[in-house]
Amino acid sequence: MTVFLNEVGASRIRLDISSKPTLITDSSFREALMAFMIIDQDTSSITIDTSPDIIEAITFLTESFDAANIPYTLSSTLETIAQSKHHERQIIKSITAPECPDQLELPEQIPGLLKGVALLPHQSRGLKKTIFVQNMAEFSVQGAGKTLITLAAFRVWQHQGVIVKMIVIGPTSSRKPWEDEIHRWLNHTEVLRWSGSALHRTRLVSLFGRTEIILCTYETAIRDVEMLSNLLKTYPTLVVLDESHYIKNFDGGARAEMATKLAPLAKRRMILTGTPAPHSLLDLWNQFAFLWPTQVNELLGTRVTFQTRIEQGHDSPGALGRRLQPFFHRTTQAELQLPAPQSHFVKISSEKVPQNQTRILRLLEARLKSEIRKMEEVRSNQELVMRWRKARIIRLLQAASNPGLLTTTLSWLGNDLCDFETGDLSSEIEKFARGELLSGKISWTVEKAKEIIAEGKKVVIWTWWVENLQLLVNLFSGYSPLVVYGDIKPFQEDWDDKEEISREKNISEFLNDPNRMLLLANPAACAESISLHRECHDAIYLDRTYNCGQFLQSMNRIHRVGLPPNAITRYWIPYLDCAIERSVNQRLTKRQETLYQFLNDSTAILGFDEDDQAEIADTNDEIGSAFLSLTTELQNSPPT
Repeated sequence: MTVFLNEVGASRIRLDISSKPTLITDSSFREALMAFMIIDQDTSSITIDTSPDIIEAITFLTESFDAANIPYTLSSTLETIAQSKHHERQIIKSITAPECPDQLELPEQIPGLLKGVALLPHQSRGLKKTIFVQNMAEFSVQGAGKTLITLAAFRVWQHQGVIVKMIVIGPTSSRKPWEDEIHRWLNHTEVLRWSGSALHRTRLVSLFGRTEIILCTYETAIRDVEMLSNLLKTYPTLVVLDESHYIKNFDGGARAEMATKLAPLAKRRMILTGTPAPHSLLDLWNQFAFLWPTQVNELLGTRVTFQTRIEQGHDSPGALGRRLQPFFHRTTQAELQLPAPQSHFVKISSEKVPQNQTRILRLLEARLKSEIRKMEEVRSNQELVMRWRKARIIRLLQAASNPGLLTTTLSWLGNDLCDFETGDLSSEIEKFARGELLSGKISWTVEKAKEIIAEGKKVVIWTWWVENLQLLVNLFSGYSPLVVYGDIKPFQEDWDDKEEISREKNISEFLNDPNRMLLLANPAACAESISLHRECHDAIYLDRTYNCGQFLQSMNRIHRVGLPPNAITRYWIPYLDCAIERSVNQRLTKRQETLYQFLNDSTAILGFDEDDQAEIADTNDEIGSAFLSLTTELQNSPPT
């Protein structure tokens, strides 16, 4: 007479007690369940929520039942999950030195790759390490061939009978590049786009059986985690998180929760990103928890311990990188022998900045200084203070980029918090909003872009603000610019009208039409997964935010393996001498330094003055740090 434990979806367990209904009143049994939320209960079964960690839930329940001498049986899926803890522990013990994978022998022709496809030396090294480690973090720079390494590992594991299928979960922009790479490298492979309406996706389930590779966005995976979980229970599968920094939020979130639910059910796991810690070293936790769901505490310590050590500086970036090095692979730009890009950090002289813009900036800075003193009175309301800080950061970023942006509404501000008082500046701000006046940075950007195009070169202009994109479309009306931002649908579906615009279509036209010389892009919609480097070698940054990940990713769109001979990559970054721009510069520099120290990468810090979704700042901690940096720079601003 035993309790039967069976999984119900991705994060629930049903305990069948029909053979021993008296357990309902057993104190030891009830005590074991007190750690969980009971979702459903009747005389024969109890269903509990095991979020956020089904592995820990299984361990807790089985240990509690053992201690109370309550007999139990695990379903085959739960048994597999429970056994994975021992299996992963053995793997961790076997990975004692980064040199171990070099002993592996790879066949001259990887099974399943197209005939004649040969891996480069750094890719062979990455593949050997992936096969050896089994659950791999591929942190190579953009363009090093992370996708090819992943596809080769997939085919090797398939050939060995370890896995049958692969699910790739990534940002929206990654889908088309994955399709292109799959058709470029693999023999006859059935690929399924997991997209469309909820009804359409439900109908796609019937195609699972004859599909080898499934491509899915993070947002769709969040909605369909139960269906994907069922797929993983049915077929031994490699789950790949592309641009895995998307799950970095240390405080959790929907993406991290989805990854945590799928991880224990995957036969193999990989994460791919060239920027694993764009915010801080805390970004690594969720990514390694996905890779090693039962052993992350062995690698990093408990979540609380890891956070404490990072925040108190006990784990330096270099020391943590050396500790985790056996579990990740990194190919640097130096190893790829890429020519160094040129970074032009251009201070716009005061004569080139409209006096109206200078006045607006200085007055907003002065008002912020005054507000800081007043906000001391409500410091206990942390949520209010955080919204206020974020609002002021955004407004100063807007004023530096284009004061006309100050007319936009911050819908999340709330009725309990006032925006900057700008009534006395409204007439000047409206001139910028109507395009009667152009900010210093926009004027410089337009002039520089036209100069580059006159040289016969294509150029991409990056700006955070959609309103800036719309203004630039008008300013470049004679150049037929192509635009990419969030409100434009990401890709063409099979049922779409051929004339319908999409980001995928606009990027393709920019790359393939010699008459389309200008791409206007928002980093949140276009910074990742696409490659522009074969056709475009100049990028202008009209504005930047504290989002280091998107900044680095956007730079790598035009600087990666496959550059044409003699191509020179150039970054053009105009800036104003004001507190917010100095603060952004300082924070982005520090973040790059931390990332490269962790990766033991000697790559030069790019895009900064050496003398100085997708969010402006992606966590409350970062908003606080950014605001502290801003207030420091305010002290260095000239008096109003």
